[in-house]
Amino acid sequence: MSVASIQAFVARVAGDAALRDKLHAAAGVDDIVAIAADHGHTLDKTVLLREHARVLSTAKDHELAGINSWGDALMHCFGASEND
Repeated sequence: MSVASIQAFVARVAGDAALRDKLHAAAGVDDIVAIAADHGHTLDKTVLLREHARVLSTAKDHELAGINSWGDALMHCFGASEND
């Protein structure tokens, strides 16, 4: 699994409100991985966490303040938002 795999899943999420709702309800990374698998995407938890941490480490405070769920964090880190 690569960052490209994560981005492909996030692109799908950006265009699917029901899938976004599922991500917003996710309790953690294991839920994100399971939701992705349910929709045909294979995500590796370690790669997801590593890339997530890398991107968040450079985020500005106001960007972090807007993150309220694992779904928000995933979409922020990998280039999608609810406005896409």
